[in-house]
This record gives sequence, structure tokens and C-alpha cells, in this order.
Amino acid sequence: MLANLALSFSILSGIMACFLFFIGLTSSEKKKTRMLLLWACFFLASSFAGLEWAFWLEGYNLFGLVLEFTFPLIVYFGVWFAFIIWLFELRKERLIWIILLILLIIVTLVAINCMNCMIV
Repeated sequence: MLANLALSFSILSGIMACFLFFIGLTSSEKKKTRMLLLWACFFLASSFAGLEWAFWLEGYNLFGLVLEFTFPLIVYFGVWFAFIIWLFELRKERLIWIILLILLIIVTLVAINCMNCMIV
């Protein structure tokens, strides 16, 4: 039951992320575009976190599945991050995607080493 709720929140966050990415791509104002794309990245991260939480509630370790080199999952997450890199490089804002990459690595390391730490 709780896993379905987490999956529902994940799907809603993913839809909102796609919507914000679309608006950010079609907007012409640089400052507004940067904010929209940052919010889109945060919603995308919350979508991935909700997906990971739903898997965890069902007894699966999503990081374990990804790190065991299951090709579709690696491609899924890799394509999303490559899209974010391309998007910020297109706008000549390399620092933003580098900061996002560092945050992603830190959160992933914490999640891999302490699955219960992320719940608290």
C-alpha cells in the first residue's frame, strides 16, 4: 500500500519534471530558464528518490540493481543525466551541472552505504 503511494508520488514528480523541462526549453528569458531547469532537476531527483523508496519498501535495493550493471537501468539514469548535462552546456552553465553531479554522487554514496539512513 505504502509502496503504491510512493510510486504515485514518483510518477507525479516525474511528470512535473518533464513539464518544467519543456517550459524551460521553450522559454527565452535566461534567468527564468535557469530557475525552471533547476526546479525541473529537483523534481526529477524527487521522482528518482520516490522510485528508489518504492523499490525499498518492496524489499529491493535499486542501487544494487543499478550497480550490478543491469543495462536498461544504467541507460535510463545515464540518459537523464546526459540530457541535464547537454541542457546546461547549451546554456553555457557548466558549474550548475557539476554541482548537481557532486550532489548526486554524495547522495548515492550515502544511500548505498546506509539504506536506512535515507528514511530518517
